[in-house]
Amino acid sequence: MTGDQTGPLNRCGYCGSTNYRRVVERDAQGAMRYGQRLVCSGCTREFASMEDWRQGQGDAASLLPTAA
Repeated sequence: MTGDQTGPLNRCGYCGSTNYRRVVERDAQGAMRYGQRLVCSGCTREFASMEDWRQGQGDAASLLPTAA
C-alpha cells in the first residue's frame, strides 16, 4: 500500500465494503450454479467482474430489493 491509500485495496468502489458474493443462477440444464456476476454485501449493487466491483462500475439499476 502506498502512502496516499487509507483503506483496503480489495473493496467496493461505491460503498467501501470489503465483502461480495457470487450470484447464484440457473444454468441451461436447470441446475443452480454460481454465475460470473458479483453482488456487493454493502450496497447490494451487481457487478460483472471483481475489477468492476473494485472500481465502482456496477449496474446502478440492479440494486437488490431489501426487506421493509
